[in-house]
Amino acid sequence: MQPLTRWNEDRGSGSGTAGRETRLAAFVSGLWPFGLFKDATRGDLYARAAARQHNLRMRARLPRYLLKWFVICCAASAAIYACDAMAEDVGRRLDVFVLMAAGSGIVCAYAICVLFVIGYAYLSLSQLDR
Repeated sequence: MQPLTRWNEDRGSGSGTAGRETRLAAFVSGLWPFGLFKDATRGDLYARAAARQHNLRMRARLPRYLLKWFVICCAASAAIYACDAMAEDVGRRLDVFVLMAAGSGIVCAYAICVLFVIGYAYLSLSQLDR
């Protein structure tokens, strides 16, 4: 049984594409932590202080996201090495393994960038806590 949400009220029973979109939203929120944080630069003094305290509490969740992206980076690196090893036999021709190694390289580069951004956010929030 699905919980009653605004999406289910607007779309009816929640079956069909609504279920797929909620699964996609859950997948994205499992990999992207920045939806958890609030803007601490807007509002009056109390709203900014509340947002800052909320962000400091959410900082504790960032190491889990760092670990997830580190595992993704390691898996992409392993895929690069595996696809590169399989692509050595083809010579100078363009093969599916070359394309898979290139795609894995793009995923690995993106994962490294996300690791730096999440690490920077964690460290900057740690400095605010002092």
